[in-house]
Amino acid sequence: MKSIIVYYSNTHNNELLAYDLQKRLSCDLLKIEETGKRTGLTILLDLLFNRKPKLKDHRVSLESYSDFIFVAPIWASKIASPLRSFLLNEKQHIKSYSFISLCGGIEGQVDKIRKELKTILQHDPKLVTELWIDDLLTADKKNTVKYTSSYRVLPEDLEKFKAKIDEFVSSQIVQPHLTHDELR
Repeated sequence: MKSIIVYYSNTHNNELLAYDLQKRLSCDLLKIEETGKRTGLTILLDLLFNRKPKLKDHRVSLESYSDFIFVAPIWASKIASPLRSFLLNEKQHIKSYSFISLCGGIEGQVDKIRKELKTILQHDPKLVTELWIDDLLTADKKNTVKYTSSYRVLPEDLEKFKAKIDEFVSSQIVQPHLTHDELR
């Protein structure tokens, strides 16, 4: 079973997470890149009008992968639009997948993301995990979009999510199936 991490990161928070996962899982990595420049306004317009941003060609043959790990931000309880574009463009290749995000953190959001993924790909993800930036903030800055969206995650911040990341990683590792003769 060959796996690939496909990630989009506007602020490099999720890029840091993608590279950390790649080291842990020893799998391939693909960065989603847009043809245009991303701004706060383009994020808002994508959300309001359900726009599908254009992506640069990735030149990776996805047919050789049986398992996908998607890493991207969540914008207003929706998958970041560049990842959504990728999913729509490549859904015929995606059979088994999981999603993980460094995001602001909103109660109940994980169910919305799971539902959005299933709607796009027509089958359930193995796992959806959120790592809340809100959990990294001091009490006076919690639950504020201004602070969660401007926070830049550092490698040592990932240590605070160690248990959740370890759980996610262990769910991605597939144990080989033993035959009846090998069990003897």
